[in-house]
Amino acid sequence: MKRWIAAAALLLLPGLLHAQEVKLPEGVKEITTDELKGRMDRGENLVLINSLSPLEFTQTKIKGSVNIPYGHLRDGEDKLPPDKEATLVFYCLGPK
Repeated sequence: MKRWIAAAALLLLPGLLHAQEVKLPEGVKEITTDELKGRMDRGENLVLINSLSPLEFTQTKIKGSVNIPYGHLRDGEDKLPPDKEATLVFYCLGPK
């Protein structure tokens, strides 16, 4: 079963996520940048998904992450990675 995490992995603007209240879907957990780093350092089975545009992805990429823009995922143009056991960690620059 996949676990979904919305990471507050805002490398450039760490406080931005809390500037506007965002209700996450049921079963989705928010983690901090430090929590994400700890999980990565422990070698947890994670798939980092940057949900920004391809241009923004080139500017804010975390090593090893994949780019699936939110609109592409929502519209069915892109599919989630196939590893069903991995925890999916989505990150972006916060609400727009």
